[in-house]
Amino acid sequence: MLDSIRRFAACALPVLITGETGTGKEGAARMLHELGARRYGPFLALNCAALPETLLEAELFGTVRGAYTGASGDRPGVYRSADGGTLLLDEIGDMPPPMQAKLLRVLQEGTVRPVGGDREIAADVRIVAASHCDLTSMVRHGRFRADLFHRLAVLRIRIPPLRLRLEDLPCLVDQIAPRLTGATGVRLPALPPETVAALLAHPWPGNIRELETVLARAAVRTGGAPVLPEDLEFDSVRMERRPSGLPSGWREPLEVCLIRETIRECRNNLTLAAARIGWTRQKLYRRMSSLGIKRDSG
Repeated sequence: MLDSIRRFAACALPVLITGETGTGKEGAARMLHELGARRYGPFLALNCAALPETLLEAELFGTVRGAYTGASGDRPGVYRSADGGTLLLDEIGDMPPPMQAKLLRVLQEGTVRPVGGDREIAADVRIVAASHCDLTSMVRHGRFRADLFHRLAVLRIRIPPLRLRLEDLPCLVDQIAPRLTGATGVRLPALPPETVAALLAHPWPGNIRELETVLARAAVRTGGAPVLPEDLEFDSVRMERRPSGLPSGWREPLEVCLIRETIRECRNNLTLAAARIGWTRQKLYRRMSSLGIKRDSG
C-alpha cells in the first residue's frame, strides 16, 4: 500500500482509495498530496455524504451572487479552491446520481460552472476519491455511474482493515500517542506487553479510528500511569460489513471469521497467518482446534 502511494504521488492521475470506515483513507490521500509535486498547493477534503444534493453542488462547484436567497457574494467552492493542489472527495459512493453526472462533466472538461453562473472556469485539480463502499458492485447494480467510476479509478489503493494488519498495531500506537498528549493533556506511557496483547486480541471493527478512541479513553482514565488491560474499554459495536471474500449470509462468530479470512489471505500458511493476527503458531492451532476450523477450510 505504501509503495503504491509513493509511486502514485509522482503523477497527477486520479486515485480511488477504498477501505472500511476508520482505516485511514484521508491519511493516505494526504500522503499522496505531500509526496507529490502539488505538495505546495492546497489539500482540501469534501465529505460527499454529509450534505444534501443542492448544498453539495454549491459547496463543490461554488456559487455566484444572487444564485439563491442569501447568496450575497461569489463563492469559489472547494474544486476551484483546490486549484494547483489536491481535492479529496470522501465517501464518493454516497454522491447522488445527478451530482455524479455533473462531476463527470467537470472531470472531462477540466472546467467548472458555479451554481447560478453562465461561464466555465478552469481549475487544475488532482482528484482523489475515497469510499468504504464496493463501487464495482454499485456499478453492476446501477447505483454508481460506470463512466465516472472509470474516471476516478485510474489508480487504485486498497487499505486493509486493522484486524488484517495487526503487526502494524504497535507502530500505530507509537504514532497516535503524541497526538493524544495534545488532545488529552496526558502523556501515554509505553504500553506493557499484556496491554499490547489485549489490543491484539480485539477485532477492531472501527479500525484505526476506534484504536485512537480506546487509547484516548485509557490515557484519561489512568492519568499518565501505565495502562493495564483492565483500563481498556472497547466499543461493543458489531461489524456491519462482512470481510471481503466471505459468502453473503455469513453468520459465524467474529473470531472464526477473522481466522478463516486471515488463513485465506495467507494462502494456508499458518505461520504467516498467526503472525498477521498477532498470535503464536501454537495459539493459532489451539484456537482452530477449539473452534473446529480445519486448515484447508481457510
